[in-house]
Amino acid sequence: MKVNKRYSRINDKNRNEEIVLLQGSGCFWKKCRFCDYYLDTDSLENIIDLNNSVLDSITGQSGWLTVINSGSFFELPKKTIEKIKKILIEKKITDLTIEAHFKYKKDVETLREELKKLGITLHTRIGIETFDIDYRENFLNKGMGRPNLSEITETFDECCLLFGLPGQTLEQLIKDINIATNNFNSVYLNIYEERNRFKPDLELINEFKTKVYPEIKKIPNLNILINNTDLGVG
Repeated sequence: MKVNKRYSRINDKNRNEEIVLLQGSGCFWKKCRFCDYYLDTDSLENIIDLNNSVLDSITGQSGWLTVINSGSFFELPKKTIEKIKKILIEKKITDLTIEAHFKYKKDVETLREELKKLGITLHTRIGIETFDIDYRENFLNKGMGRPNLSEITETFDECCLLFGLPGQTLEQLIKDINIATNNFNSVYLNIYEERNRFKPDLELINEFKTKVYPEIKKIPNLNILINNTDLGVG
């Protein structure tokens, strides 16, 4: 895997893809108690310059591009989004994965229809973290509300789970993995690393590594990220 901090090429059990980590305006929500990624932002001019330099690395070789940023795709500058669309066409990229908060469901569908006319399939990833709604909304303060599973999967076909936080259990994780892998095409299980508000539950994480990881690592549509840079960006 070729790696730098904001561009990577991935060849794994699911697919070959290029992945870029861009800057946006910072997540609109900014209230998740476990996250400070929204701090990855700058002045508009600097953001556009940085994004352009990263996007210029894209070759189109794999035909699949994944765009992530510290927030939702729709919080990227308009000039960046237009450059991405131009690259998709010029490099003959047929599949695009983006990340978005549940709030942006309508924007996702609008983009999906636009890209479909260009022969490009849109794949959408959502950070669910856990299907334990009370924990997700009351403790993590995710801001998704309480949509049912079908309301989520009608728009999103990939999801992220988060494990290793205070109050989580292996039993809930196994339940989350079963729900996710049975309802989403691709699932990303992120093992929590210390941010600005919580310390990871290291005892729980070690228990996961010895008791659960060996049993789940071969699930075809499950990607386990022990470190937050395991996709080659971060």
